[in-house]
Amino acid sequence: MPDKRSVTVSFQSWQQEGAQQSILSGELYKLRSGWTLIYREPPDENGIETINTLFVHENEIRLRRRGTIFLEQSFREGATLPGKMETPYGSHDVEALTSLLEIELSDSGGVIEWKYDLLMQDQEVGSFHVRLDIQEEQAG
Repeated sequence: MPDKRSVTVSFQSWQQEGAQQSILSGELYKLRSGWTLIYREPPDENGIETINTLFVHENEIRLRRRGTIFLEQSFREGATLPGKMETPYGSHDVEALTSLLEIELSDSGGVIEWKYDLLMQDQEVGSFHVRLDIQEEQAG
């Protein structure tokens, strides 16, 4: 049985269109192979909640995002890795060229930060910088 902790996730992202910041609730699971972080974004304008699952290993993370847009993408510093994006307009193969990946996690939380360029059909879709500050919720 994995070790589960309720956490608060301070989500920050930067891209060409500007910055975004949210405080989200989630769960952090400690597994033999690493960590799994699940956090939920509030419903969008269509009332659809986005659930993010981040699989964290020593030198790589894999994000599975389920909402209006489905994204499954891996990130490893210095590597270009394939992924998949599904939108209401169809399915697309994507790639992420990751220039930074920092993982500092413990039982009580930590930080996961990464920067990447997202490519679709060999064209850059955008440059992104994401930082998650994870803190265990205190009981009581």
